[in-house]
Amino acid sequence: MRTFTKTYDHPLLQQRSLAHQAWLTGVNPDVRTPRVVEQRPGEIVYEHLDGRHAGPADLVALAGLLGRQHTAAYFRELVHARLDASFTSGGTITLDGFIDGRRERLRHLLTSESVPEPALTLEAVEGWLQKAAGMPAAFYKDANPRNFLVNGAIVAVIDFDSLTLAPFGYDLAKLVVSTTMTSGPLVQETVQEALDTYNGHPRSRGLPGCTRREFAAWCEFHHALTAPYLGTNGYRFGWHTARPGWTTDVLRQPDEELAP
Repeated sequence: MRTFTKTYDHPLLQQRSLAHQAWLTGVNPDVRTPRVVEQRPGEIVYEHLDGRHAGPADLVALAGLLGRQHTAAYFRELVHARLDASFTSGGTITLDGFIDGRRERLRHLLTSESVPEPALTLEAVEGWLQKAAGMPAAFYKDANPRNFLVNGAIVAVIDFDSLTLAPFGYDLAKLVVSTTMTSGPLVQETVQEALDTYNGHPRSRGLPGCTRREFAAWCEFHHALTAPYLGTNGYRFGWHTARPGWTTDVLRQPDEELAP
C-alpha cells in the first residue's frame, strides 16, 4: 500500500488534526478523506490518494462541494453554534470562534501597513466582525487549492490542521483568494458562478447563504491574512492586483443588501 506521512512538532497539534478529520467526516460522511493507516509519535501515516491539486477549472465544482459540506454541518451540529464563541462537539472537539483571534490578527496586519491596497478599513473590519456574530455558523478548513485532490469526478479533502467556526461563504472566499494568488486573475463570471453554486445548497434549505457584499468582505479578510505569505507556498500573485473588480465595487455601495 502506498502511504503519505505527515509530521507534527507537538502531540497536541497531531491530536487536533485527527480530531478535526473525525469531526469533518462525522458531519459530512460522504466527503472523501484519506484513511489513517497508522499513528506514531509526531507522525500520522495516511493512505496515498491519487489526484492533482485543484485549479481554476475546478472552482465551481469545489464551490458546490463546500456549500454542501457547510449546509450539512449546520443542520447536523452547527445550528447550535455562535460565531462569537467556541463550540464543543460531543465533549471531544472544540472549534474556535470566528471573531476574537481574527480581530487581533487583522488589526495587527492593517495597522502595520503590511497589507497592500486593502479594501477594508479597521472600522469596516470591526463592523463585519460584529455583523458576523449574528450569522449562522459554518466552518473554515483553509480551502486553498492544495488542500483538495482531484481525480476525475472524485474530489478528496486533505490537511486537517485548521478548523474553526466561520460564516457561510468564508471558506469559499479563501478558495477564491488562494486560487487567484496561485494561478492569477480568475474570470469574473466564474467567481460569480461559484458563489451562486455555493449558495444553492444553504438557500435550498432556508438559510441565507452568503451575499455578494459578504463574500467580497470575506475575500478582503483573506487578502489581509494571506498577504504575508505572498512569494511562498505557491502564492505568486497579489490579490490587490488580481481581485475581480466587482468585489471592490460592491463594497463601495453601502446600501446594497443591507450590509455594512
